Amino acid sequence: MSPRPRRLSPSQAALSLALALSLSLPATAAAAPVSGKGSVLTLEGDDAAKAAALTKALQTEFAARGVGGGRDMSLSELKMTMGCDEPPSPKCLADGGRTLGVDNMVYGTLSKSGGGFVVQLNLLDVAGANVKEAVTAEYPASALEAGQVQATAKDLVGRVLGAEKAAAPSGPVAEPEQTEPEPQPDRSKLVWGRYKEQPTWKKAGLAASASVAVLAFGASLGLFMAWRKPNGPVFKKMLQLAQDSYTQNDNPDDNVRYGEGEDICANARAPLGNGVTNAAVANQCTRGEQMAKATTGLLVVGGIALASTIAFTTLMFVHRETPTMAKLRKRGFNFGAAPTFSGVMFGGGINF
Repeated sequence: MSPRPRRLSPSQAALSLALALSLSLPATAAAAPVSGKGSVLTLEGDDAAKAAALTKALQTEFAARGVGGGRDMSLSELKMTMGCDEPPSPKCLADGGRTLGVDNMVYGTLSKSGGGFVVQLNLLDVAGANVKEAVTAEYPASALEAGQVQATAKDLVGRVLGAEKAAAPSGPVAEPEQTEPEPQPDRSKLVWGRYKEQPTWKKAGLAASASVAVLAFGASLGLFMAWRKPNGPVFKKMLQLAQDSYTQNDNPDDNVRYGEGEDICANARAPLGNGVTNAAVANQCTRGEQMAKATTGLLVVGGIALASTIAFTTLMFVHRETPTMAKLRKRGFNFGAAPTFSGVMFGGGINF
């Protein structure tokens, strides 16, 4: 024999109808904005422990959405305090909300339904004494367990207040990270500084090349000053010999012109028979020419030593050398300068 169908009481029928409507209609996507202090009353229900746990979770979630800060009280206590009829009217509950000093009030019930529960929530506008939102939702029993009750409360709050809007980022917007351009393969970035202990041969090479460069350039400068400067001893003696050629001999052919614009050495070497016009002046000129050649040699040596000093400095203090410097050093590049009778001569060399 098949079991007789069970008749529903009027209250159960109304509850079933409300549940069917809530399941058939989509959840409210957005609700009227809620502002001001609010209270979430402890739910009435068939399971007091689960009703208390869900209420606590709801209070947390509603407070996160701006509905909180009011006094905690159960729906049963408020109805008893205000003497509300059953079911309580929004006006009677609103009077209780004014007593609590809140602007909004959330109340409802938790009822067993088969193997799960039905939650019915109302959002009451205390000032207007009207229910702004009413939500009925059914959940399995597991949704009210300790690990799931907070998510269930968050879902219910979303149904009552609408979908939560994404918070706008606060503070200055972070600039996109700037990436440094990768170095070109044909370029090298030089970094100056000692980055590791250098071997002894590098230190010795740097000291020797620097010393040779200083001595060579110093000696060449001294020779240049002695020969080309009017106050230099070699030049002064040459000029004095040219002047003496007019007063210390009786042969006018030995006289050497030395005035402004005159080339003393050329005048002293002017051919006369099988000899020269003035041997003393010519010998002094030869001495000066030898000093000029020595100056040129010293400048060349100084240039090579300077290039070596630059090379050793690069090896010791620069992390990476440029391709240009490497090529110049590999080719034996050198540079120098030397005085001449008419000015200064520059020279250098490179291997191909």
